[in-house]
Amino acid sequence: MLIELSLWVTIGGNGFHQKNLSNETMTNFYKIFLSNQFTYFLIGPTIKVSIICFYRRVFTVPTFQRTSFAINALIILWGAVIFLACALQCRPLNAYWDPNVPGQCLDDYKLIVVNQIFNVIMDFVILALPLPMIWNLHRTWQEKLALNGVFALAAFVCFASIFRVVVLFWIDADDMTYTVYQATLWTHIEPSIGLICSCLPTIRGLFPRLKLPSHHHTNKKYQYPNRNGAPYSGTTDVSTSHLGRKSPAVEDEYIRMEEGFAARGSIASRDRAQSSSAKTETSWLDITVRTDIDIRQDKLSQIDV
Repeated sequence: MLIELSLWVTIGGNGFHQKNLSNETMTNFYKIFLSNQFTYFLIGPTIKVSIICFYRRVFTVPTFQRTSFAINALIILWGAVIFLACALQCRPLNAYWDPNVPGQCLDDYKLIVVNQIFNVIMDFVILALPLPMIWNLHRTWQEKLALNGVFALAAFVCFASIFRVVVLFWIDADDMTYTVYQATLWTHIEPSIGLICSCLPTIRGLFPRLKLPSHHHTNKKYQYPNRNGAPYSGTTDVSTSHLGRKSPAVEDEYIRMEEGFAARGSIASRDRAQSSSAKTETSWLDITVRTDIDIRQDKLSQIDV
């Protein structure tokens, strides 16, 4: 589309008054206009489908999967129909840019307006589709707000689609090359912004320092018996990520701590038995070992005993 735009404003006469252009320039204008329609009718549905496919990978709820599949099927079907209509709008097709060729042509202006109205509706549907799912996530309200902000940036695409409908009504058939200029710009702005917005959720992962810290933690105190039967307590700080159970690394750490405590207990008992015959029975039930375990980013980041 960028190449088409560059050719359109250099050799196609886009932005100039039609009365000042040669027949060759007008031929180039309509050739590029037709090729631009093909490109736009192809790239618009492709971006929408790709965004919804991204949604489907993030939200795996069956109801959402069925709804998103139906919307994708509708977009693909509409894209195929509008692309075919563009290819058949003139018979023969070269009658579109050559007025000397006899043929029959559809009203391409109505075709573009109808397609743009469909795009506006689909843009709002895509914008609203993930919002209920985001607010149902088990995240803090700050994180939900941040996620909504990322998705809500797609609202600018809706604005671009609406404004493109408005500028289409500014086109004057008597001076097409001059009055189509604004519509040309927004035809290229709309899919470009849509492509950028579709990448924003993944771009956020490139800047981990900008992620909002999660303050929703649960502190739970567990009692774990060692191999001598003496319990020790641990205070565990677990974040509310998708970790729903202790990782194998944490389990191994508990086993190593139990073995260490058992070995220390046997050595201490032997030393006390040798130093004092009165102390024939040893017990360290009164010893409490507090273990703070901090789990972050799906791994054990710090263990302090």
